Amino acid sequence: MTPESITRLFDYNYWAFERVWTCIEQISDEQFVQPLGYSRGSIRDQVVHLMSATRRWVERLQMLPASPHLTFEDFTSKAATKTMWDQMRTNVQHYIRSLDQAQLDEVIRWEISSRALISHSPRWELLLHVANHGTDHRAQILAMLHEHFRVVTVEQDMVFYLVETE
Repeated sequence: MTPESITRLFDYNYWAFERVWTCIEQISDEQFVQPLGYSRGSIRDQVVHLMSATRRWVERLQMLPASPHLTFEDFTSKAATKTMWDQMRTNVQHYIRSLDQAQLDEVIRWEISSRALISHSPRWELLLHVANHGTDHRAQILAMLHEHFRVVTVEQDMVFYLVETE
């Protein structure tokens, strides 16, 4: 996996999330935090989980101690959540763009203590995991928006990004 490929993947990832945010904007703050009984709970909880997990993975990849998980209740509105989302997007994209081939190929020891997982993987594989995790939660958010709030949702497939950015 090349630096250009990883950059393109994360550019797509954030392009897709901007499209999802246009759907989230169609619900109220009350609906945003409403428990829905699926996956992480509310739309807010899905987004906060994803921010928290992404931040922790990037910290691991930088060989930093992982920060505590973000607390759902600290994000009481769409606006507050989006502000943090935008800051994290900037930080992640800056990090991604700083990586060269040797850094992408470097094997990183990682662990998820809550699941008793310890392993080693090339940095690029873990970045693929982070991007894939985003795709999983985008799909869940779109399904929740459609099913519970009847929001008309958007296409998020990478092929649409590729056509749009040709």
